[in-house]
Amino acid sequence: MNTKALLIVVLLAAAAVAGVAVIMNMGSSDTSVVEEADSRTDDVTIDTGEDPSVTNDGDFTVTYESGTADAWTSTSSDGETTITFANITEDTSYSISGNLKGNIVIDAGDYDFELVLNGVTITSTKNVPIYITGDGDVDISAKKDTTNYIYDNRSAVSEDDISASVYSTCDLHIKGKGKLVVVSQNNNGIHSKDDLSVKNLTLFVTCVDNALKGNDSVTITSGNITLNATSGDGIKTTSTDISSKGVQRGTVTINSDDGNTSVTIKAYCDGIDAAFDVVIEETAGNTVSVDIIAGAGATKTTSSLVTGASMSGNRGGPGGMPGMPGEAPGWGGMPGGGGWGQGGPDSEGNSNKTEYSCKGIKADDAIIIRSGIVTIDSFDDCLHANNENSMESKVSPSGDVIISGGKVTLNSKDDGIHADGSVVISGGTVKVTGSYEGLEGMNVTVSGGDVSVVSTDDGVNSTAAVGTGITISGGSLYVYAGGDGLDSNSRTSYAGISFEGGEVTIITTSGGNSSIDSEAGYSYTGGKVLAICPQGMTQEVTKADSWSTKATSTTMNLSSGKTVKVSVNGSTVMSVTMPTSISNAFVVYLGLNSADISAS
Repeated sequence: MNTKALLIVVLLAAAAVAGVAVIMNMGSSDTSVVEEADSRTDDVTIDTGEDPSVTNDGDFTVTYESGTADAWTSTSSDGETTITFANITEDTSYSISGNLKGNIVIDAGDYDFELVLNGVTITSTKNVPIYITGDGDVDISAKKDTTNYIYDNRSAVSEDDISASVYSTCDLHIKGKGKLVVVSQNNNGIHSKDDLSVKNLTLFVTCVDNALKGNDSVTITSGNITLNATSGDGIKTTSTDISSKGVQRGTVTINSDDGNTSVTIKAYCDGIDAAFDVVIEETAGNTVSVDIIAGAGATKTTSSLVTGASMSGNRGGPGGMPGMPGEAPGWGGMPGGGGWGQGGPDSEGNSNKTEYSCKGIKADDAIIIRSGIVTIDSFDDCLHANNENSMESKVSPSGDVIISGGKVTLNSKDDGIHADGSVVISGGTVKVTGSYEGLEGMNVTVSGGDVSVVSTDDGVNSTAAVGTGITISGGSLYVYAGGDGLDSNSRTSYAGISFEGGEVTIITTSGGNSSIDSEAGYSYTGGKVLAICPQGMTQEVTKADSWSTKATSTTMNLSSGKTVKVSVNGSTVMSVTMPTSISNAFVVYLGLNSADISAS
């Protein structure tokens, strides 16, 4: 017996004693796989901190941990090996390590099953790399201090086939203190037909279509998650019925129940697309950050009316991923519309539309942000809530966007926030640094927080035809608009806009628009309001039910950089530095008819 054969016998004997099975891969191959996946921008790559060159040669090891012993089999065909876990009779755990050319099949039956990734590389060209069935819960755990790779190198599959690198028909939990890199050359990333959750993990997913998809829900409670969907959505849910436990399905939840959470998404279409709600909040005293680029041409550059900065409308993508067997698809150009520059308002509406959805976060019921840092750069609306789609649960969708805390920064070629129902901001910091329309909803309410809006058309727009469309009762609101500053379409007398408290500063740059525009007038009962606009629509600003007793107005030439001050009894109560020049500007202060308005 030669030395090599003797070593194999010894290794197999030792493994058998320890409950470990070793599959010897004696074939040679010069094909390598890499951990490097395209990141948020073309010139930055994902770095997992490991050597990116891992060959397919070597041993693949299956280790029994607990539960059903001898529950796995191995079959080989056409140079690839299938490892099948089946006939499970109790909750079971196995770990795998090494390099596998082939795929994993798990049939957990009625029991929970855990697959521990202990430094493994799985590369498949024929089958779904990991396929899971069962009625229990299945955990895929990346062991601490290990980096694990799953490569789906299949050709694009049909809609009737399974288009995912990891696919489960039952609840799937991706977790662990290690790292997991999933690269799908032509298909989806990770998909569960039921609930999908991510915990603690450092996870990188690069794919063509959806990066993370849980039909019933997607929940991220901790970890460092980076998702790239080169032709689809970053995170997606599809179900809208009620579970057997009475839970509404279709929600995407990002919180920090189990530790700090960081989610970075670059998606050709929607960053997050939820069939029901999207909920983002910091919990258990930990932090949450969500950073989204939606639309192939989106970049992190912030647009500005002041500087005239623009984003390229045809910014290409990264192309194939270096070191991948074959080439992964590159990013296309901007999906419709023109460049990203912040130009003047379009009298016929926003022409920068796409044939498909490129929103930052989209929900078919509500978007709720309670805390955390959320940064979105999107070709379409940054935050968009629908109320048009029917729910299997028969729940009537609200179409609301609700922000009660956190720091939210939005940059869009369309709306910063669009709600078919209501936009409600009661706390936190909300900055719309570039948009067509800043805040748009059937009703818009600001009762707290620090809100600023930059828009080429209306800053705040209410589509309600009757009743109060816009209510400002607290916090601070700054609007710098190329169209109307505040625009209500309500035809109820003196009800379209209600100023009840807070501090509001409005600057409108177009002479054909007004800083305050309400079809049948507005009401003022409290707060401080400083409104500036060119002459031309000043009659709209004066439609207040308390104009003669609460308003002070004047006209003046204002140059960029000049500070407008409102003083009462010699003390400054409001001031704003002009971001642009307006000749013969109409300046209004709501709060006291004896206030003094000056510019210096």
